[in-house]
Amino acid sequence: MSLVDWLIICLYAASAIGIGAFFAKRASNSTADFFVAGRSLPWWVAGTSMVATTFSSDTPLFVAGAVREQGVHANWFWWSGLIGVLISVFFFSGLWRRSRAVSEIELISQRYDGGGANDALRISKSLFDGVFINCIVMASVILAMSKIIGVILQLTPEPLFNLPLVGAVASTDVVLLILSLIVFIYSTLSGLYGVVYTDLIQFGLAIIGAVSLAAIVYIDLSARGGVVEAIQHVPGVESDVWHLLPEFGWNLDTLTFLTLVTVGWWYLAPGAGYFVQRVLATRSEKDAALAVYWYAFCHYVLRSWPWILVGLASLVYFPDLSDSEQAYPNMINAFLPIGLKGVMIASLLAAFMSTLDTHMNWGASYLVNDVYQPYIALGRSNRHYVRAARLSMFTLILLSTIIAMSLSGILEIYQYLAVILPGAAFPLIARWYWWRINVWSEISALITAALFGNILLFAVPDQPDEDWFGVRMLLNVVVSTMVCLAVTLLTSRRGPTAKAMEFYSRLRIPGPGWERVRQTTRLKALSANIEECLIACAASIAFLLALLFGVGYWLFEQWGAMLFCMVLALVSGYIVHQRVPTVIGRLVGD
Repeated sequence: MSLVDWLIICLYAASAIGIGAFFAKRASNSTADFFVAGRSLPWWVAGTSMVATTFSSDTPLFVAGAVREQGVHANWFWWSGLIGVLISVFFFSGLWRRSRAVSEIELISQRYDGGGANDALRISKSLFDGVFINCIVMASVILAMSKIIGVILQLTPEPLFNLPLVGAVASTDVVLLILSLIVFIYSTLSGLYGVVYTDLIQFGLAIIGAVSLAAIVYIDLSARGGVVEAIQHVPGVESDVWHLLPEFGWNLDTLTFLTLVTVGWWYLAPGAGYFVQRVLATRSEKDAALAVYWYAFCHYVLRSWPWILVGLASLVYFPDLSDSEQAYPNMINAFLPIGLKGVMIASLLAAFMSTLDTHMNWGASYLVNDVYQPYIALGRSNRHYVRAARLSMFTLILLSTIIAMSLSGILEIYQYLAVILPGAAFPLIARWYWWRINVWSEISALITAALFGNILLFAVPDQPDEDWFGVRMLLNVVVSTMVCLAVTLLTSRRGPTAKAMEFYSRLRIPGPGWERVRQTTRLKALSANIEECLIACAASIAFLLALLFGVGYWLFEQWGAMLFCMVLALVSGYIVHQRVPTVIGRLVGD
């Protein structure tokens, strides 16, 4: 690391704090300003913020490590999410914005009748999503940054001192505490305003850094005969490591792939967490849909291959790494010159800070808006709730840092979450399009998914050279959905509740699931019909997947497959051009 590199990093940190100070007064006006930026964000700001947050410090490490260990097709673990995200564009984003909720969990009080069960669901989901899941994700981000810092700064893992409850504290932990403090300062000052506008800087840095590294590596591999030929000469590397699809057959890889593309994306479709927060912060329903569409393109098409290419190349340059998740920072050290290395480290630092600030703000929105304000301190001033939000953010970052010190691998963390979350997703999807879904539907799905998912960790463990992750996910989704359906049918025999009819009357949702309510209220649906949305959604999925695969086949010089993808992209792109603007226009309510 040169002086120039350090200056670039310091400049980014200073700009983040400056943005926080600039928006501090506006964010303190109300919880709506602090948590959803006064519902003022245009689509490109909200969508870019989603992309920047998803590009955390752990994602390039995770992708490069997964490619090294399992091959390119391992990326279906997150590529499958493209299906859910595009379904969200056409079926959920506009409805979220029309609801005018402040947080995802506030929708519970809009959708279901009040009472003890409603309160219990709202509080338990606030704690489960806002604290438990949230802190695990933040801990994985902190763990990834510690690996980056350890490689780039060449810090030793030797402990400097010991703390009660925490244990040994190494030099990387001290650096992370300083970085977390910077995140805490600007994000608590400015709320979501500061988060999204620092995300714009982070996105620019991330693209410059990732593409520059991938381009330099690609040029170097070209001198060795190209990507495929260079990898083929690495001893011990499987011949199908660059294949975009697994070898189909009666095996676990095929089962995992089929599970991912059929149910693995369920929890992304209705929107969750900070995605919903960004959607709620947009200035209109059209902006909400466009923000999610922009996110889908940037996250899956624009950013995939720089990470994957560097991960593949690391097999050539670092074939004997003991920790595959250290491949990416090692490639940064090996290839980037002075200046660009500073930009790359600043981008990873920005990614780290962007994810932490988002998750702190989002988690605090649950704790304050859905627990503290309605159940503990009702009727206080807006400034009081903003102060409570800042205290909640401090607590979340402290818990996450402590958890991170006990973790070792990023992939295991995300596989664990991917088993639990889709299991609880069915009622989150169906509550928008079926009047029968009620508070007990969500409670039963959440409890079953959490308990059965954890039981499966011990009942269906991984074996040497056998990853049973896909089996655990499929079993949890099937069992949790069946329990949820049984509970729903048993608890909704008396017909639509007053709350369900009020919910439909305000949002006017299309589809046969609300037909009984529609006949009772005599109110027609406002949005585009289901068939129009399905056509636009299917064309969009085909278009973005064709672009994604086309770039991959070009990199691996598989010209026939690349030509097929380009033809598919042209055909589906034409349908997208003809259908999507019209459909998104009709998603907007009067």
